[in-house]
Amino acid sequence: MTARKRKKRKVKIFRIIILSLILFLIIGCGSALGYVLGIVKDLPEWSAADLETESTSFIYDANGDMFVKLHTAENRTPVELSAMPTYLIDAFIATEDVRFYQHPGVDVRRIIGALIADIRNRSFSEGASTLTMQLVRNAILEDQEKRMERKIKEAFLAIQVERHYTKDEILSFYLNEIYFGHGAHGVQAAAQHYFGKDVGDLTLGESAMLAGLVRNPRIYSPFLNPENAIYIRNVVLNNMVRYNKISQAEADQAKEETLNLAEYKKTNDYLYPWFTDYVIDQAEDLLQEAGLDSSLLYTGGLKIYSTLDPKVQKAAEEAYSNEDNFPKSSTSDPIQSAMAVMDPKTGQVKALIGGREYQTKRGLNRATDIKRQPGSAIKPIAVYAPALEQGFSPSSVVDDVPTTFGSASKPYRPTNYDGKYRGLITMREAVQYSVNVPAVKFLSTIGISEGFNFAKKLGLPLDDKNDKNLSLALGGLTHGVSPLNLAAAYSAFANQGVYIEPHVITKIVDQNGNTIVDVTPKKTIAMKEQTAYLMTDMLKTVVNAGTGTRAKMNRPVAGKTGTTQLPDKPIFNNVRGSSNKDAWFAGYTPELVGVVWMGYDEDVDDNGKPNYLKQVYGGQYPARIWKYVMEKSLEGVPVTPFTKPPGIVTQAVDIKTGKLPSDLTPDGFIRNEIFAKNNVPTETSDVWVTASICAESKLLANSFCPTKVNGVFLNKTLSYEKALDAGLYLPASTCKIHGGLPTNAGTELIGICTDPRHEGILYLANYPQEGELGGCPQEFIEFRSFQPGMVPSDYCKLPEHQVLRGASGDNHDENDQDKDDDE
Repeated sequence: MTARKRKKRKVKIFRIIILSLILFLIIGCGSALGYVLGIVKDLPEWSAADLETESTSFIYDANGDMFVKLHTAENRTPVELSAMPTYLIDAFIATEDVRFYQHPGVDVRRIIGALIADIRNRSFSEGASTLTMQLVRNAILEDQEKRMERKIKEAFLAIQVERHYTKDEILSFYLNEIYFGHGAHGVQAAAQHYFGKDVGDLTLGESAMLAGLVRNPRIYSPFLNPENAIYIRNVVLNNMVRYNKISQAEADQAKEETLNLAEYKKTNDYLYPWFTDYVIDQAEDLLQEAGLDSSLLYTGGLKIYSTLDPKVQKAAEEAYSNEDNFPKSSTSDPIQSAMAVMDPKTGQVKALIGGREYQTKRGLNRATDIKRQPGSAIKPIAVYAPALEQGFSPSSVVDDVPTTFGSASKPYRPTNYDGKYRGLITMREAVQYSVNVPAVKFLSTIGISEGFNFAKKLGLPLDDKNDKNLSLALGGLTHGVSPLNLAAAYSAFANQGVYIEPHVITKIVDQNGNTIVDVTPKKTIAMKEQTAYLMTDMLKTVVNAGTGTRAKMNRPVAGKTGTTQLPDKPIFNNVRGSSNKDAWFAGYTPELVGVVWMGYDEDVDDNGKPNYLKQVYGGQYPARIWKYVMEKSLEGVPVTPFTKPPGIVTQAVDIKTGKLPSDLTPDGFIRNEIFAKNNVPTETSDVWVTASICAESKLLANSFCPTKVNGVFLNKTLSYEKALDAGLYLPASTCKIHGGLPTNAGTELIGICTDPRHEGILYLANYPQEGELGGCPQEFIEFRSFQPGMVPSDYCKLPEHQVLRGASGDNHDENDQDKDDDE
């Protein structure tokens, strides 16, 4: 082929490629044009009235009954643009639409910049809406979804609006329409609500804060999140400097302004105010997550379907209206309290009480907003349930004695609330009496990370950096938890180990009947169902015979108490001991979970007097409130047991070892306990021995003691002489009152069979080991001291004293029992 022919062929191929690209471009542009024309064809009709209209929204309870209307009629006051400070207008333009006075309603430069940012970030979240487009979205368009069709409609409608109105008229519409949170629409209502002044009296810093607030009224609310509000104010001030609206000196001066917020006005004009406030909070968040404007909540004619149960909510409000349910305050501040009630099977919140007196719309809701130390109420969540998950059981034994953890330079010495130490106790007893040292020991054994991660799975807002330490076992957290946090965590125990995120809204429907938000709560299998049942069974013991007996009802109840110590401040030095900062009760039935918190809002009152709970514990007033609410809520509801999963068995155990009882285990130390089928103990207890004790000295009897008492003792080293079970231990020395060889470091204590048939000859006593029976009777066994090399070598040979092969213990499936195994 000649060079000329090859060149012609290349030119032909190139032309084909170019023509193909042009053809595809024409087709693509045609399709895009057709797509846009189709959208523009369906643009809604609008008029000036559309820029001012608004529709009431409604909140419904779990029964489908409407109980609250949401509107803005009382909280919108239109003002002329001339009445607004110039720097307020400049703040909005510098932040929301810097080329507002130059573009025709659509900012092409901003759209291109947003598109480039979206491509760079591989997302389509960058905003490019002008003030006119935002006005159109809020006032004209019913479709609030963040999608391409809406953006195109916004753009064309914005151009139409710009043709009918001047820039100042559009700006006036916008500033009187935009939503600022807490039900405030327009700059005048916002100025009054947040700062208690007219818009014309706003300072530069206050104006900047309002301009930033519209980005997310809840996150940047100075009432709810003052730090966030200051941050966004400073961002707006920086924008104003950047676009030459103010000088750097003016911005710096405005940044030094302190927050002088208006006091909330007392109001209580809707039913179930605490619950309603939280529904509004969550609805705003859900709308924004769905790409919708949160102002729709007050203007969009929405129907918000909540989880509120009027029967439960009314019961809670009745309990909180009764002064007898609360201790008397010793200061000018009231003792506060809060409660959250949930359905553990669905995660639906049924009732909320945010304080003893409702004073302020969207104010502090203690049921959801506070962060307080949970004390011992955290033990099932961060210690015992994760220990059960690792294979420990309710009969696992630890030594409750004074213990130092950590290093010599940073020792950690937990103490028990009553100053007593119980010695060898089971996990069930530690839970029942809320004993601190065993909780720390169990957490140390399973690993701090295990307890931390388990609590996180149950929704507790732990600090990843600062909460990973042994004080986690006793509720020593950096920030704390709310009653709703704890209620959700305990719900997993009542729900066979499944954690469901708490929620107060099931769906939101627009005024045309379209579901725009459909809530599907996240579910997490947090633990095995056997673990949840074992934990529930131990918590039943707390209510039946432990620290939570005031919550006992005529139906199954599981619960846990909690108290926290006063802060390490000098003002509390004279009131420590029987005084606490917080008191909790967390409890549940198979149907409902409830958590009650009680305490003061501040450490001191207005007169500088310390606020503290004097001899108030979780098992007192909080448990009493919990019981009242549950009894009222469950009236007429059939009594049902907690769901027992397969694989739960019952076994008699020795509660001093957690093992199978031996022949020597005293009856008083044998308990029926439940286990996960794979964790039933197989070893027999080997710590009990028989011995003769001198009735006078209470030490091991020698041959000269005139009166001897035979008994069964723990043959272990006593680690703490003041432990409540110290009297169970075998004495470490022999009686010195009645002669005989003194016990010293060079002697040995040996069990001798003293049966008269031995005619005074010393024979070693026979002891049964694991799986064996028989041996020398305890009435013939006497412990004596021997010098090294002087110990008898022969064992008792009496036939009836010999050790026989055998078995002990009985393992059977609990499902075969008809009776309840609770203690």
